[in-house]
Amino acid sequence: MNERAILTVTELNSQIKRVINERDEFRFIKVKGEISNFKKYSSGHIYFSIKDEKSIISCVLFASYASKVNYELKDGDEVVVLASLDVYTNRGTYQLCVYEIEPLGLGNQLVEFEKLKRKLQGEGLFDTSKKRNIIKFPNSIGIITAINGAAIKDLLFNIQRRYPLVNIYIFPSAVQGESAPKELLKAFNKAQEYPLDTLIIGRGGGAKEDLSAFNDEKLVRAIANSKMPVIAAVGHEIDFTLVDYVADKRVSTPTAAAEIATPDQEELLEYFEQVEDRLKSILRQNISKLIEEINDLNEELDDIICDNIEQKKVQIDSLSRHLKALSPKKILERGYSISTNISGKVIKSVKDANIGDEIITTVSDGNIISVIKGGKKRG
Repeated sequence: MNERAILTVTELNSQIKRVINERDEFRFIKVKGEISNFKKYSSGHIYFSIKDEKSIISCVLFASYASKVNYELKDGDEVVVLASLDVYTNRGTYQLCVYEIEPLGLGNQLVEFEKLKRKLQGEGLFDTSKKRNIIKFPNSIGIITAINGAAIKDLLFNIQRRYPLVNIYIFPSAVQGESAPKELLKAFNKAQEYPLDTLIIGRGGGAKEDLSAFNDEKLVRAIANSKMPVIAAVGHEIDFTLVDYVADKRVSTPTAAAEIATPDQEELLEYFEQVEDRLKSILRQNISKLIEEINDLNEELDDIICDNIEQKKVQIDSLSRHLKALSPKKILERGYSISTNISGKVIKSVKDANIGDEIITTVSDGNIISVIKGGKKRG
């Protein structure tokens, strides 16, 4: 064995680290690969690996650099990292210290999606306070989707099954491809000219790249100013489009859109039965209340009539006593009398009687018949 300096493991790893750190070709290199073993710690540091078909290498993205990443990283993402090769001397392994990380392919779209999302969210387009309730019993519903797709068949079937009374307006549009954003916007603007209670916009399921038309900024801004509530039914469960965020209601399938846009006719019949029962109950209560009020009024009227009768009796008794006091009979009882000739004419003056006339004098207890022998005028 040749005489050479004996190195400790730490010394060897340190020398390797120094050699690598001094080589420019290992500094600020770009490496592409697929993320695996992704882990993010509470400290903010992110540890992961990138791999290709044959090899894999460990990576670390420290918190100060991780905070600048404006999209969500996860296993399976194809990325390009800007990094420097470094040696972790404690384990004798090498790794990439990452400064920047960018997605490849769809990842670039995701970055743009996140940027636009933050922009529109900052303007308040997604605020929950702006969300409107879906009308429970609509007169008319509009649908924006592909005319030959599965979504339109699904929507028409379920809307007509649930609520056949509603009018349906269809605004055809491509839902993927280069022309889709413009066609969707054109169809949406056309729908605004109709007296719709609810507008459904969407499509069936598809790959992420097929949904990009529903992230168009002009379309999202138009929906934010819609005259009627909008239901987004883009047909995907996990991933959201910007149309989902701006719509008044988001559902995952066209079937769910039909269900939320309409009442079920069976539920409607049940509702009407409940309303009828409530009306009958209210009517019975009102009738009972009216009967009770009528009875109270009858009792009150009886009391009023009785009071009036008693008052009239008192008045009649008073008048009766007064009349009795004024009656001739009462006068006669006080010692007065009334004289009349044979014809019944009251003799008021001596001129009314002649000597020899027969007169009748009425006193309190009877009549006295006498003959006039003479008379004298007073005073």
